[in-house]
Amino acid sequence: MLKRVLAILVLVLVAVVAIRLVVGLVVGLVSAVLWVVVVAALVAAGLWARSTLKSGAKRRRGVKPPSSSAAELAAAPGEDPVAAEMRRITEQLREQGRR
Repeated sequence: MLKRVLAILVLVLVAVVAIRLVVGLVVGLVSAVLWVVVVAALVAAGLWARSTLKSGAKRRRGVKPPSSSAAELAAAPGEDPVAAEMRRITEQLREQGRR
């Protein structure tokens, strides 16, 4: 009878240790995945900030005077407003050196 009680206690102890190991493993894996996500988010944020600062340095500072060609770019009566807008955008890109 004593051997049976001792065997049951050993089995309960083994089960408790096994459950703790499994729970610890799962928690550790979840924690590792979360840390990888945090590190990836930090890297992405750093790259975004660097990109933003680099592109901001390329822009001209200050307010530029309105261009005299704004009157030229206005849509003439009867002209397609989409075509006039496309001309205006193309002119802005050309001024920025992108086109």
